[in-house]
Amino acid sequence: MSYVRTVLVSAALLSVTACAAAGETGKQSAADILFERKHLSNVEAGADLGYRFQRMVSQPELLGQPFSDDIHVQIKKSTSDGLRDVVIKVFSGDRAREPQPIEGVSGNPILVVFLDRSVASYMAVAGGNVAYLKDKFRSALRDRATVEPVKVMLGEKTVDAQKVTVTPYAGDINAAKMRGFENSKFSIVLSDSAPGQFVEMQAMYESTDKAAPRLEEKTLMVGAQVIP
Repeated sequence: MSYVRTVLVSAALLSVTACAAAGETGKQSAADILFERKHLSNVEAGADLGYRFQRMVSQPELLGQPFSDDIHVQIKKSTSDGLRDVVIKVFSGDRAREPQPIEGVSGNPILVVFLDRSVASYMAVAGGNVAYLKDKFRSALRDRATVEPVKVMLGEKTVDAQKVTVTPYAGDINAAKMRGFENSKFSIVLSDSAPGQFVEMQAMYESTDKAAPRLEEKTLMVGAQVIP
């Protein structure tokens, strides 16, 4: 469970900076949206937030086989102060991780799963040090991410949403060591109307070297669709 705890602590530290920035600008930043909101406030005990993960690769011989699998965030307990006890179940069968219980959270830990995997997958294609890559990702979400309005379908209903986009390694001082993958793009779509708020999380790993493999990973809320 250490990787979940590590990212949650990082998120908490980032949210403090986000609050200060919001106070100065008068509007929400990407860090506010991702780390300061109480994403689980619209779900109660007994809810099961289901997500479908897809991994698509251009060269399986280099990156492994593509696959699809499920991720679940199960709400076990809700309290009057808005906190939730949850259990995260990532993948099934031979790929399944040990279910991870977390107590007293208000943010949706599906973000933790996405950020952790995004850095691990980037390191797999581009190389680098995990601590360095995580630090650069956090800094980019705080300082350089963009936010734009979008629409999503929840069942048959169209609702408002926000899309956060970031290229955390673009222009990095170590970009020359990243095998051409420094412009890899990450996006996250959230809606207040969606249970747990997170609708879609997408990571696109593509190198300027045309011979390099291409990797795309997407996590989508079951029953939801982002409108192009």
